[in-house]
Amino acid sequence: MREQKRKNMFPLLLLVYLQSSPIHPLSSSLYTSYTLEQTCGQDGSKQSLHLNSQAAVFTFNSTNRRKLDCHLELHLHSKALGFSVFIETLKIERSSGCSRDFLQFGRDRFVITTHLSEKYCETIEHSADITNENGALVGYDFKDISFPRREYIESKDLEMDIWLELEPAHNNQIKEVKLVVAPFKKSCSEEDEEYYKMCPGTRRCFKRQHFCAGIVKCAVLTADEINRFCVKKAGGFLYLPVIIILIVVLIITTTLIGFGIKIFLSHLNDDDI
Repeated sequence: MREQKRKNMFPLLLLVYLQSSPIHPLSSSLYTSYTLEQTCGQDGSKQSLHLNSQAAVFTFNSTNRRKLDCHLELHLHSKALGFSVFIETLKIERSSGCSRDFLQFGRDRFVITTHLSEKYCETIEHSADITNENGALVGYDFKDISFPRREYIESKDLEMDIWLELEPAHNNQIKEVKLVVAPFKKSCSEEDEEYYKMCPGTRRCFKRQHFCAGIVKCAVLTADEINRFCVKKAGGFLYLPVIIILIVVLIITTTLIGFGIKIFLSHLNDDDI
């Protein structure tokens, strides 16, 4: 009877282990995600973020009860790089001259603002993938707002500023903003072609992985480029989705723990004898 109870303990202990093992949210190595509700400073105080050479995605999706006065200053680590800002989504209050809600970009020298973009307050819907009959990506649908209209380029400075001002929402309106910021090389050499791709009609070169992940949408990779740069690593090993890796690790860990528990119960049985 005691032996049977101990054998029944194994699946129970295994179930408890699986339920108590937390699965943490995954963060991409290609970009850093920022929620503007948390990233923006209090009362419009400037927040400095050092992107170095990593892309960033900024999102806002809230019904703001109080006025949001957000000022971000982004930094790069090399003069060879520039900023590309892509407005993926913008759903804020529209007004004449964007006098209430607005999004704006610029740069400064010390405390003096030396350049300002126009203010954005029109509705910009999230872009959509265009695929062929085989499900392969062949382009992007930018809805009523073209790609050039969605993009802001800063190539003259190592720093750039983003301002987002939102008046208190009316009637529980949910305001949405999604900005994708990707650093680019201002020019490419033949040696860069293995890791960078140039946007058509420009000299701006982005990491090929950013095209693979849909972070950069100025062009679409060919099937050959996808096979070369999105599927395989330099060593020839296939990229495995992170979730598959986690599942494999979980199975291996569970198996090892199971063997450990089985050995432990076996020793208990030996002691009883």
